Amino acid sequence: MADSDALQQAAARLSAAVEALDKVVEPLLGEEDSMASLKQRLHSLTDERDRLRRELDAERDRAKRLQAANDEVSSRLEVVMGRLRDMAPAG
Repeated sequence: MADSDALQQAAARLSAAVEALDKVVEPLLGEEDSMASLKQRLHSLTDERDRLRRELDAERDRAKRLQAANDEVSSRLEVVMGRLRDMAPAG
């Protein structure tokens, strides 16, 4: 019977050790999953930032072209208005 008691005590110690190990490992596995999730989220956000940066650059270029066209039209209108004033009878 002494062998049986020793075996039961060893089994109880093993069970306690496994439970303690589970308590330590489980949060680490959760952290690993969280890290993988965070890395994936970071990758997604980086892709989104890059896409938005490209869109912003394109819109800035478009705004510059529109401003240049606006400046050209304004300049031409000023020339036409000046010519019309010169052609109008003095009054």
